[in-house]
Amino acid sequence: MFKMPEKIIYALPETIGNPDLFVGRKAEFDFFLGDWYRDLEGNFAQNQAIISRRKKGKTAFLQRLFNVLWSACRMEEKEGPEVIPFYFSIQDTPITLGKLSTDFFTAFVKCCMAYNTKDPKSFLLSLPLDLLKEKIKDKELKSLCETFETYRKRGDWESMWDVASKAPANIARVNGVKIVQILDEFQNINDFVYDKDKEKITGMSGTYMYVSELREAPVIVSGSEVHWLLRIVGSLTGRFQTYSLENLHEEEAKEAMNRYADFRKTKINKAAKEKLWNLTRGDPLYIKALFMSRYNTKKDYTKEENIVKVYEKELEPGGEIYNTWMEYMQKTFHDVNRRNSKRIMLYLFNKGEERTRAQIIKDLNLKMSDEELEKRLNALIAGDLISQGSTGYRYRIPDDKTYELLFRGVYQDEIENFVPDIRKEIRKELGKTNYEKGKFREYLVKERLKKPFNLKEVTEEGPDRIIKPRKIEERVTVDTGARKREIDLLIKAEKGLKIYIDVKNTKQRYGKNEMKRWLRIAENIREEEPETLFMVYSKNGYTEGTKETMKEAGVLIVKSF
Repeated sequence: MFKMPEKIIYALPETIGNPDLFVGRKAEFDFFLGDWYRDLEGNFAQNQAIISRRKKGKTAFLQRLFNVLWSACRMEEKEGPEVIPFYFSIQDTPITLGKLSTDFFTAFVKCCMAYNTKDPKSFLLSLPLDLLKEKIKDKELKSLCETFETYRKRGDWESMWDVASKAPANIARVNGVKIVQILDEFQNINDFVYDKDKEKITGMSGTYMYVSELREAPVIVSGSEVHWLLRIVGSLTGRFQTYSLENLHEEEAKEAMNRYADFRKTKINKAAKEKLWNLTRGDPLYIKALFMSRYNTKKDYTKEENIVKVYEKELEPGGEIYNTWMEYMQKTFHDVNRRNSKRIMLYLFNKGEERTRAQIIKDLNLKMSDEELEKRLNALIAGDLISQGSTGYRYRIPDDKTYELLFRGVYQDEIENFVPDIRKEIRKELGKTNYEKGKFREYLVKERLKKPFNLKEVTEEGPDRIIKPRKIEERVTVDTGARKREIDLLIKAEKGLKIYIDVKNTKQRYGKNEMKRWLRIAENIREEEPETLFMVYSKNGYTEGTKETMKEAGVLIVKSF
């Protein structure tokens, strides 16, 4: 069981800069320092692939996880095996296999030396490996160094990488410890490593078919090219579980606003934070950009006009939000038919829900076959611009207003000869209340069910049973085994009965992904509380077969109102 250190030692300098600007990620830490850590102690931790778009906070989270684990391994009183973290980032610049092997192995040697001496200064040593070797006191590590040096003198890059990549597991086994390998930007391993003939080694990730099976040194990888990383992970046939890093929860996002506001001496109040939440929806990039922007000259977000001006500038060339999204879009549009691809994206934004290929061809009057369109859509998915829908035949675009506003501001004139009023749209978003953003429908469901009701009357095909609510809670976090989940409404009724309700208030229908998520939650909770009831309410209906499957699983469908 993991014991949180009283003080965090920042052995690894964090790229966030000021450590106090890191906030939240409770759900992520609960998982990695909870169930995952217990599995690690039991020699059965699953390798994890953390995925999310650029600047969502992956590196910040992984570096803080490293420092928390490092601080814990220095504590005097510990339970269970020693757990040593090892962090390595794979850069997106060309590198030879020999150089990668040396860099990786050197970083690992420094990590072991820092652990053995309990001195993080070892991480900062700039000595070459042959001089670094003289400072090593661990017998097994010194032996590995000598082996590595033998291969390096021969110029045997393949053997060097074999020694380096297996070193964490080998040292962990010999010394009876656990080593957590944290490999940031892992997707670069197949695209930037070259052999002696200056040929790209596209199968480098294959190393981890074997290495990731060594339980003494489980691997956590990350990647900001989401589908690129997913393809690599998929090729490793079940070696990795995927973990999606989402936006910050509302409370965490508002705390991040407090810290950035304090850091940048920017005035905010409760109303300002509500408006900023409406605009950013907890996206770490958007929150950071608003406060750190060079356009934040007034230092006062209690005045709405200042928020609007800064955000508008951030969505234009030179803004951090603009530059981040355009890096994705320009790279993708360079490889696919630009105009039709942009039309498809604008169409998906306008529809606000997933669409089939047949619907896209018909509505846009595209002169292409289903096969040609599928290739185009797959290219947009590969560029992380759109996503697969509930089936392989359906497609959708992220429900992200900032992304939509930026796209419209850059491309709508080209597509429809129409220049949108971005400032007006920003004001509209700022002015939306929480109820208009989704809580209103939860409020209505809550109001409908707060007094005694008959399941037969409020749900489709529900039993003739009177429920007498005692308390209704909103946005409840529950432990479902593998991870904690947020549930929209929880009714606590008489005789200890609990009713969990999932509420969907977007333009999209309740789809198979939502259904699978809800059924997993229901299954996990029912194991401990078999009498618990589960309900779903969807404002705009359900995709084909979804409602029927949930009914068969005992989920009650709340009638429309």
